[in-house]
Parts: sequence; C-alpha cells; structure tokens
Amino acid sequence: MKRKILIAIPVFIVVILLTRYILSETCNVSNNSGVESNFSNGSNDSNDRYSDITIHSPMTLSNNDMYSINGEHQYLRLQMIKGKYYEEWNPGPYMGTIWEGDFIIELIDDSGELISQIDLSKVYKGKLIFTSSFQIEFDDYNKDGDLDFTIGQYASSNGREYTLFTLRKDGKIELLPINGHSSLFISKTTGYYSTKLTKKTDTSFTIEYYDNSVAKNIENEFEWNGKEFIKN
Repeated sequence: MKRKILIAIPVFIVVILLTRYILSETCNVSNNSGVESNFSNGSNDSNDRYSDITIHSPMTLSNNDMYSINGEHQYLRLQMIKGKYYEEWNPGPYMGTIWEGDFIIELIDDSGELISQIDLSKVYKGKLIFTSSFQIEFDDYNKDGDLDFTIGQYASSNGREYTLFTLRKDGKIELLPINGHSSLFISKTTGYYSTKLTKKTDTSFTIEYYDNSVAKNIENEFEWNGKEFIKN
C-alpha cells in the first residue's frame, strides 16, 4: 500500500507541472500583428501585470464610410500595423489611450478587398502617435475633382503638423505636394488629427498658426499652380 502511494505522488506532481506549462504557453501566444499592448500609470508594475494581452489584427483608428462622401461603396481606413498600445494618465502632451507605431491608410471595397494603400512610415520620419479614434475631413482644394484630406500630428501646445493627401478617382492615395513644405503647422483647426483647410478660392486655401516669436496669429495662403501648392 505504501508503495502505491509513493508512486501516485510523483505522478500527481507531474500532472500539475504539465498543466501549469500548458496554461503558461496559452497565455503567451505570439502576436501575429506586430502590435503590442502595454498599460502605464507611471510604474513598471502595471506593464508586467498586463504583459499577456495580445492583439491579433491591425488596429483601426479612423474608419470612413465613403458612400456619403463620393457615392462609392468603399471605406478609407487609417490603421496601426506595427507598434504598441499603452495608457498614460500622468499630465502631458500624450495622455490617456495611446497608439504609437507604423500606420497605413488603405481603401477597401464593401467586401473587404483592398483597392489601394499608402505606407505612412515612408511619409513621416519616426513613429506616429494617436490618442483617440477620429474621422477624416475631406474637401477638394485644387478643383481637380479628387478628394483631399489632412492627417495631423502633435507639434506643440500651439498647434499640429498636418500632411496633405489626395484620393484619386482610380482609388490611389497620394501626397498632395506643397512647395517647400512637407507639412503645415496649423493652430486654428476643425479637428485634432484631421482638419479642413479654409478655402479662399476653388484652388487656394489659407492656414492660421500662432507664432511665439511675434506673439500673434499668422495667416498664410497657398495657391495651386497645376502641379503643386505654392505659398503666396
């Protein structure tokens, strides 16, 4: 009887160890999307507690139904395809929920088939950061019949840097060139991560920003010359 008990005890221990190993491997399943999840409240303990949270798809920060805009059964989406999600509740320029990494803008049809895509890591220097979802604001700034839009990033407490894109009739997403500018610093906006530009004519727009050096708002006008916008 004693011999049977002695044999049963090691078997029981092996079962426990195997069970713990399987559970550990399940919790640490690999993240195929390249997106990590972390939570931060100013301490490393929080990151450790939530290290097993994984994401298995791109994270969409902007989903725009194009039917009400151009009559097409399409969606224009801004997605994080590589990077990290975390939360920071200490006061600062990036506070709350934060998505930081590499992003794309893609156009898909209503069945989910990809029409076109632009990799924003080839447009911007460094990682992009967004702290909320948002809607893209569209208009036509050069009277070519294509939809134009801006994507913005935090620059300072006085404003954000906006890059100008266009959505061609064939679905291709491209940068809309501005002579001497890779982006526009704007203080007066209609939205945080995407803003409409103030149209002066069918082929020109104005922007307004606060200049610390002179302690006042400055207005600049840009006119389309057939190839690019130029500052007047």
